[in-house]
Amino acid sequence: MSIPNDGFEQYETRFQQLVGDIKPGQFGRFKGRLVKRLNREEFREQLSEYERCGSRLEAAMQSGNTLSESLMSQIRSLEVTIVLETSKYLP
Repeated sequence: MSIPNDGFEQYETRFQQLVGDIKPGQFGRFKGRLVKRLNREEFREQLSEYERCGSRLEAAMQSGNTLSESLMSQIRSLEVTIVLETSKYLP
């Protein structure tokens, strides 16, 4: 059985380094906010939502539409949830 390369192992490494060694389901602090250590399924769901929001933002930028403040806020929130230090979509 092969392990899927869905970014979960990188998330686990980031979480342990940046938040601490806590069990899935427990909470720690990252960027001044409480974050839950996600299991693989929760991580996949949050990452999928992050990618969807990022695609919407990129589509809005390419079409010249006004950028939604709520969409950018949602992206930032998801970045904290999946413990990203650097945004894939925002400066």
